[in-house]
Amino acid sequence: MRSYFPRLLGNDETKARVGAAIESGKLPHAFLIGGPSGSGKSTLAREMAAAMNCKAKSISGEPLPCGRCDSCRRIYEGNYPDLKILEKKKDKATLGVEAVKDFREDMFLSPTESEHKIYIIDDSECMTAEAQNALLKVLEEPPRSVTIILLAKECDRILTTIKSRAQYIPMSRFTDSEIAEWLLRDSSEAKLMKAADEAKFSGIIMSADGRLGLAKILIGKRLADDTEVERGEIIRLISAIGKKASYSEIYYALSRFPTKRAELSGSLERLISALRDLIVIKYDSTAKTLFFTSREAATELCGDISEGRLVSVYDAVNEAHSLLWRNANVSNLMSSLCAEIMTVCGK
Repeated sequence: MRSYFPRLLGNDETKARVGAAIESGKLPHAFLIGGPSGSGKSTLAREMAAAMNCKAKSISGEPLPCGRCDSCRRIYEGNYPDLKILEKKKDKATLGVEAVKDFREDMFLSPTESEHKIYIIDDSECMTAEAQNALLKVLEEPPRSVTIILLAKECDRILTTIKSRAQYIPMSRFTDSEIAEWLLRDSSEAKLMKAADEAKFSGIIMSADGRLGLAKILIGKRLADDTEVERGEIIRLISAIGKKASYSEIYYALSRFPTKRAELSGSLERLISALRDLIVIKYDSTAKTLFFTSREAATELCGDISEGRLVSVYDAVNEAHSLLWRNANVSNLMSSLCAEIMTVCGK
């Protein structure tokens, strides 16, 4: 049986379905790949681009893509004229209409050397409404040779008219044991960390929250240390909420969170996971935790925090995370979150 997308781990059903469609030439003109950072969206998109243009596509015994032909190698190296990628600038919260219009205009040019031109838009949920409407025009009447691949962490922020014209591909999350197995097989840093500090290694696995790509990033020594520090800050914040601490204590705890939008998003996601653990444990002491490596530690931290207060803080952090990606001012957002938490603690 032919193998598809060998560089992408897991996601077997998706690989079989999309790979077979590429092999048969019966492809939709647009895809929406959804999943959190580190879930393999970019890997899948590049594997799809390589497979569409692979010189060994017609050889049944070869994996698809083969990874060895000239087209595959140049696509992996980022040096292929018929593969275009659009990303938002790091200092911007949104992807504007002019950038999308320029990207769209290129789609009407003939391919340079292949049958398929592939256009990947990363962080597509960050497109403004105007940018999405500009893209909609080409999705309604796409050029014959063009395939558009949208990558999104939050698909609910994409217009329904866009989603209805693209085939949706959800990325699968991995189990903690699968991530641990892959890391220990391929990473010497992971092996050393597990031998030296198994609790720290387990914390990295849980912080990755089913995302192998994120786990690979976090396993690096500096990031692993930063992750351990962040976990401590989250626990201190929750402890302060439990003690009904003062405004200044809560504000200080929140001020320890990152100030850059993308990094803050990750920290808030992990705070949400920690709060979720505590809420679930209130109802089922045997429930699987997503943030806490020790169920006993989570149970102790719950202490006398009521379910109502935990749920209210959980809702407040969720709302802050949502507003963060709607271009809210980070400083004002965290001040508002602090005030909301204080209101909850006063109940």
